[in-house]
Amino acid sequence: MIARPGRVVELNLGQAVGWLVIDYFIMGISWGGVRIASDVTRAETEMLARLMTLKSSLAGIPVGGAKTGIAADPLNVDKKNLIQKFVEKTKELLVKGSYIPGSDIGFSEEDLQYLYSILGDRRRPTLHRGQSILSDTGLAVAESLHASIEALRHIKNIEDVEMFSLQGFGNMGTAAAHLLGRRGYIMVAVSNRYHTLFDPKGLDIDQLLDLRTRHGENCLRIYAERNPASRLLPPTDITNIKTDIFVPGARPKTITGPIPCRIVAPIANYPISVTTARILEHTGINIIPDIISTAGGAIASALTLLNRSFEENRKTISKITHYNMKKAVTMAQRKIQHPSKKPTIWRGAG
Repeated sequence: MIARPGRVVELNLGQAVGWLVIDYFIMGISWGGVRIASDVTRAETEMLARLMTLKSSLAGIPVGGAKTGIAADPLNVDKKNLIQKFVEKTKELLVKGSYIPGSDIGFSEEDLQYLYSILGDRRRPTLHRGQSILSDTGLAVAESLHASIEALRHIKNIEDVEMFSLQGFGNMGTAAAHLLGRRGYIMVAVSNRYHTLFDPKGLDIDQLLDLRTRHGENCLRIYAERNPASRLLPPTDITNIKTDIFVPGARPKTITGPIPCRIVAPIANYPISVTTARILEHTGINIIPDIISTAGGAIASALTLLNRSFEENRKTISKITHYNMKKAVTMAQRKIQHPSKKPTIWRGAG
């Protein structure tokens, strides 16, 4: 049975309701992003806070997990007023440093710095330097994503892996596409809330990133108009396209059935339930635990306090990720040798 979180603060923010969930305090400190989405729930927020605790622990970071969920449409809400109300409700925890917020869906690094400005703080350390659509936070997560894929392939001797498809093309998705492309992988499909863009011969990632910067979520449609060889499909079709690696980067539990791929490598939190993961692994699909593949952001955030260069941080992310993947696969292989135990390397919140 999963223990209840250590503390839940109910948030009545006038134009929205929400929850600040402190899953666990370590030395009086917790951290986790602020998620603003119209359909976010308390249950989802509690689950994400627990995953943050697990992710931090696995990476050796002595900070407890937390999460804020605010049920509002981030595109149709007075964001500044919402943040002001949030600070009013949580000021004691924020001022003491008991809760360290971060960016997430619907809550950008700019929103985070506005939150700190309300508290009267100077601009706090952040991985985001505002230099391009590719934030250092996203690149840090992309680094742990790539390292987890490479570690899995090496440990299990998986060859001829070239193509990947990507669900989600926001801050995390753009960074994942960029880094995997630079490391030699070919993106054949990508989706956002409106479309799936598909080209079996490979999409031009640099062109897509430029269109994403200039046109936002219209980028997939505009790319298809300019590149007749590509096809525009419904957004849900991303899970039907045959590929080597499927990278889920949307909301929790978006994978509910079979995926025509060899590896599932998440950049989203809890994209698949434990039950579904076990079923897919029995069919031969390798599923990388999201608490390993997405930990790069947490690791780099902790290392930022040491004033190290981002390149040094990326090397550390890779080393920690390789170590954790080796440990996870070894545990799974031991379980396979004992049929009474469930043979899965995937470990989630429940």
